[in-house]
Amino acid sequence: MKTNGGMKTKSALAPLSVTAITNFLWAAEAFLAAGFLLGRVRSLSTAAGYWALAMLFMGISALSGGIDHGFLEPRGNSPARRAFEKATSVAAGILAFFTLLTVGWQFFAAGARPAFIAAGLLLLAAHLVATFLLDSFLVVILGYAPAIILFLVMSLLGLRSGTGSWQIIAGLLVSAAASLIQALGVDAFSPLDRNGLYHVVLMPATVLLTLGGLLLKGG
Repeated sequence: MKTNGGMKTKSALAPLSVTAITNFLWAAEAFLAAGFLLGRVRSLSTAAGYWALAMLFMGISALSGGIDHGFLEPRGNSPARRAFEKATSVAAGILAFFTLLTVGWQFFAAGARPAFIAAGLLLLAAHLVATFLLDSFLVVILGYAPAIILFLVMSLLGLRSGTGSWQIIAGLLVSAAASLIQALGVDAFSPLDRNGLYHVVLMPATVLLTLGGLLLKGG
């Protein structure tokens, strides 16, 4: 609490501090998951390898967001803050690119893989344009949504053949729930705001996605 003209007011930094802490915790988890998966892949040019890289950029995005919320946002909308917001979004776009490559290498024949590379680059280019033209976190969510939805659909279809896994499906569904919480602005769990709750929900999703990563081809 702090005083303002003799009146007590709630500190504006408290929710941001909690949000930053959840960001850093999620980032640490994602980096640990990426290292765990990278240490077990036979080659980066496999579904498991690309998924490990996707987890790495998940961690980079989370770390950038934590720096923003913890150190820059309390100081206002400075150029440094805008730079870290853009960095967070760029990392999320690269995450989506590697997610799309994961889908191509996991579920499709080798002849289809160039198409996935082209589609991934096109999706990434569109995401980067939106990132630098728009100032909204929805750009992050909508940027990786197509790749995540495709991964979910193919995992469901691949359950019978063994190319899909319940771990990936559950992790993607929990991730989708986290994104919905953020998009709807759920602020019912003070001192967690919608961003902090988004990070907290993504933590168990990251565990599930890591376990699913162990089952991908090349792992």
